[in-house]
Amino acid sequence: KVSKGRKATFAVKITNSGKIKATGVRLKVKGRGVSFNTSVGTIPAGAFRTINVGLKPKKAGKTKLTFRVTSSNAGGQSATRRIRVVK
Repeated sequence: KVSKGRKATFAVKITNSGKIKATGVRLKVKGRGVSFNTSVGTIPAGAFRTINVGLKPKKAGKTKLTFRVTSSNAGGQSATRRIRVVK
């Protein structure tokens, strides 16, 4: 639960389980009243990186956030989380 316009912080762990370095890694978060997009850079093979994401939802109500990680050479993954935004 988070108040509308207040910051909610999520720790997003991005793991590269492949055998090559992941390059051009990006993290995008979308949801009702939420939009976030950042470059993560590169992640070595077999390693992970944790990114702290501060989001400020702009609309009240139940919201599904989609966290999508993409890479220019290693594919992508997504995860969803549900939050409740109160006025």
